[in-house]
Amino acid sequence: MQFPLKLVLLIFCLLPYTIFAQEKIDQLKKQLKIEPDSSKTKLLINISGKYAATNLDSAFLYANKAYNLAKINQDKSILFRAGLNLANSYSQLGQSEKSYKYLLEAKALAYSLSDTAMLGRVYLFFGYHFSKNSEYDKAIENFNIAIEYCKISRNDRTLASILNGLGIIYWERGNLEVALKKYMEAYSIAEELKDTNLQLVLLLNIANIYADESRNNIALEYYQKILDLAIRDKNFDSQAIVYNNIATIHQENKDYAKALEFFKKSLNINNQIGNEAGEALAMNNIGENYFKTGNIPEAIFYIDNSLAINRKLKLETDIVYNLESLAKVYLFTGKLQKAYDIINEGLKLCKKLKIKTIERSFLQLKSEYYYSAGNYKKAYKTYENYNKLKDSLIEASKSDKIAHLQTQFETEKKEKENEILKVTNELTQEKLDKEKAFTNYLIVFFVITMSLLILVYFLYKSKTKVNQRINKINGMLEESNQKLKVTNATKDRFFSIIAHDLRSPFNSILGFSELIKSELKESKNLKLIEEYNSNINESSHSLFTLLENLLQWAKSQRGELEFNPVQFDLHHLVQSNIIIFKLKAADKAITLSSDIPPHTEAYGDINMVSTILRNLISNALKFTEKNGDITISADIQDEFVFLKVKDSGIGISKENQEKLFKLDCNYTTVGTADEAGSGLGLILCKEFAERNGGDIWVKSEENKGSEFILSLKIA
Repeated sequence: MQFPLKLVLLIFCLLPYTIFAQEKIDQLKKQLKIEPDSSKTKLLINISGKYAATNLDSAFLYANKAYNLAKINQDKSILFRAGLNLANSYSQLGQSEKSYKYLLEAKALAYSLSDTAMLGRVYLFFGYHFSKNSEYDKAIENFNIAIEYCKISRNDRTLASILNGLGIIYWERGNLEVALKKYMEAYSIAEELKDTNLQLVLLLNIANIYADESRNNIALEYYQKILDLAIRDKNFDSQAIVYNNIATIHQENKDYAKALEFFKKSLNINNQIGNEAGEALAMNNIGENYFKTGNIPEAIFYIDNSLAINRKLKLETDIVYNLESLAKVYLFTGKLQKAYDIINEGLKLCKKLKIKTIERSFLQLKSEYYYSAGNYKKAYKTYENYNKLKDSLIEASKSDKIAHLQTQFETEKKEKENEILKVTNELTQEKLDKEKAFTNYLIVFFVITMSLLILVYFLYKSKTKVNQRINKINGMLEESNQKLKVTNATKDRFFSIIAHDLRSPFNSILGFSELIKSELKESKNLKLIEEYNSNINESSHSLFTLLENLLQWAKSQRGELEFNPVQFDLHHLVQSNIIIFKLKAADKAITLSSDIPPHTEAYGDINMVSTILRNLISNALKFTEKNGDITISADIQDEFVFLKVKDSGIGISKENQEKLFKLDCNYTTVGTADEAGSGLGLILCKEFAERNGGDIWVKSEENKGSEFILSLKIA
């Protein structure tokens, strides 16, 4: 999994008390020299805020000066603002405990002043503090408290910051739809406030959502605009983030050289401004980039360094992604014990942080570990747990949507009730003021009656509309649930086939090997031993074919099978596969031939087409009697070439033909020489044929042979 394009809000640019937002730092410093001590604290805070994006040490220095001066002057308001700046500086420097200490002090000052605007801001900072330390439940609790204070103080700027913070949490938890909604709400407020710094941060987060949804062209357009603004304003923190995000998109497009170039730009900027968390992010991404290009030593070096920084900063969410990256590398290099230890640490941390999407990835990695270690039973059991968690995440997503709709309905209902109450109160007051005038009383009564009727009508219409929407969505959810049940049934059927057909070759191998062992101890009949050995060899080939087909199918289902269509010579491909099966054909005295002329062109993924051809030839040999014939030919019609594998074998009934290419139909039979089969090969053929823009079907009659036809594009 790609390390996330996480953007922690630049808190300094959201502080609503900066009074000279457009002035240069040098101008503020000049003014600082001529201002009396009583006015210096505000300038010191502004300078600290401007340095926060480019020089954390200077930001801390000026915030500390403001804090000490405010203490001398006993100015609680300035002390509060300076304390928040210091908390932000310590947070950016990764010193979470010191940051928390200043936040507690700022909260006490806000309560002592009974200032709701200050309380809104300090709870906002608490929300970001807990969010940065991966304590998301506490973060949401503090953001909600901050929202209540913002409503009282009508502080829109702080409200926009809160919405952005909630968006980050929903993003971390994988709910991109809600995250985007929060960012858009915050951006609308920022536009009304004409706050360009806040707009920049929110545009970055919105661009990241598009990147997460693989809408890369839109995301790159956003990033380039943001980068131009960040370079113009010398906003180095934003530059580092955008370079990282642009690099990630290039990496997804497999342009690893360009990705490395942008990741290193991000790393260099973070190093210059002393942003260790940013350095860790860039290092992990560089490590993953090297892993994708096969440079394992460099991959381990960068990921290990990233992990060390995140452990020092106690950034547990980022540690999870480091562990996932390292586990992949060690599994790939065969260092299974290291991979196992890392996977277990990652699973434990995911459960603690309730990050189920990454927990699912670790379960998949653990299944791969058991498979590599030869513990197939545990591999299968772990893979079952992976699927259960995957299914639960799908169900949780549905529940979240239903809860969201229910909350929306209740909110609208409450708003309507408030409107009715407001109108009723206004009309009651008007009635009291004019109760001596009989005519006016009648008018007021009429207005009240009509207003209530209109409101009731609109409430009824609104409720009906919402109920219709809920019924429609429930119908869609029910349909999705039915599809999920069908998918699970198919999956269970598939594993039952595999479990049955894997057992048979293993039993055969074990049985004949015991017979050979016994024969060697007793009579040492070489002819009989050779016959047993031949049976073991045949069972091994059958098992290898089944496992190869299973591996190809599993890769295809996970989306890991690369698809590289090219123009190729069908004659050459067929001849190379005929050579593979020459000996097997000779064992049954079967004539295996092709009349495809050279330079017969086809277009598709050559590995997939070769897999299809091998399965068809293998099946033809399996179900053709001794001294039979297998002919491979090709016809070209319009824009397709039709590859045909025809045998003189036992044929297939109409009823069984309908079962051949369906995973949920368990159709297998033994060959003319009692060869075993699973039916999986033809399922794989069907999927690969459709992947290449073609199809596969059969023409057959019992006892009259079979002809399998594969259609491929010419170009």
